[in-house]
Amino acid sequence: MALDLDGTALKSDGTISARLKRAVHEVQERGVHVILATGRMVQSAARYWEELALGDGPLVAYQGAVVAMMPAGTVMHEILLPEEGAELAVKWALAQDLVTQVYVGRELWVSREDARVRQYIDANHIPAWVRNADALTLWPEPPIKILLQAEGPLLDRLRPELEELVRPFPIRVFKSQTDYLELVHQDVGKARGLAIAAGMLGVKAEEVFAIGDAENDMDMLQWAGFGVAMGQAPEAVKRAANAVTFAVDADGAAIALEQWVLKVTGEQADAPRGATE
Repeated sequence: MALDLDGTALKSDGTISARLKRAVHEVQERGVHVILATGRMVQSAARYWEELALGDGPLVAYQGAVVAMMPAGTVMHEILLPEEGAELAVKWALAQDLVTQVYVGRELWVSREDARVRQYIDANHIPAWVRNADALTLWPEPPIKILLQAEGPLLDRLRPELEELVRPFPIRVFKSQTDYLELVHQDVGKARGLAIAAGMLGVKAEEVFAIGDAENDMDMLQWAGFGVAMGQAPEAVKRAANAVTFAVDADGAAIALEQWVLKVTGEQADAPRGATE
C-alpha cells in the first residue's frame, strides 16, 4: 500500500490523524507492506515514516526520482534532470521572478527567502540555502528536481511557455499543488518509482493499493491495482482512480483503508465516489 503525504496522509495542518495511524497499523498487522510515495525529499519524508512506524522498506521520494531504503535513507535508485535543460529552466524561472527551488543531492537551494519559502521550509522541516542567480546553477551534479512557487493562476499562465522551452529535453512538467509547478526527468513518476519499490518487495502491480490527491499522483493511481483519489482532488485525478474517498481533513485516507483494505462496515466507512465531505 502506497500513501502520498501532502493532501493525503497529512491533513491541512501538517499532522497525521490518530485514525489514520490506527488504520495503517491494522493494515500492517494483516501483512501488508505500507510505504510512502511523495514529492518530498528523503529527509523530509523520514519523520513521517517514523511517525507511522513503517519499519524497513522502500520510500518513493522526489516524485519517484529517488527510491531509498528506509529508515537508513540509502538511495537505491535515482534519476537526475538533464543538465542543459535544467539550467535553461532555472534561468527562465528567475527571469519570471518566480520563487525557484533546486534540489541538488540532499540539499535544497532557493532563489530567495520570503514568506512563501519560509512556509515551505517550516512545513517540510528541512534547511535551505539561498543562492543568487549566478550560483543557483553552479551545481556539482544536475538537480533531482526543480520546484517553482507562485500563485496558481500565474503558474497556469506561464506553464505552456515553460513546457515549450524544455520540449527539446527529456523533462516532465506538472503541478503537485495549486501553487507548485515541478520539473523532473521525463522518466520520473510515482508510478515508476512505485514499480521499483514493489519489485523490491516482491509485490505485483495488481496487489498494490495507492492513495493520492494531485496531478503528480495520477500515474501512480492508474498503475496500482486499486487507486483511490482524495475527495478534494481535481476532477482529472478522480477520473484516474478506481474510487474516491473523503477529503483529507475528513480523514479520507483512513476511511479508504477501512473500507477497501480493512473492510470496516458502517456509515463512517462509506466513501462514495465523488465524496468531498
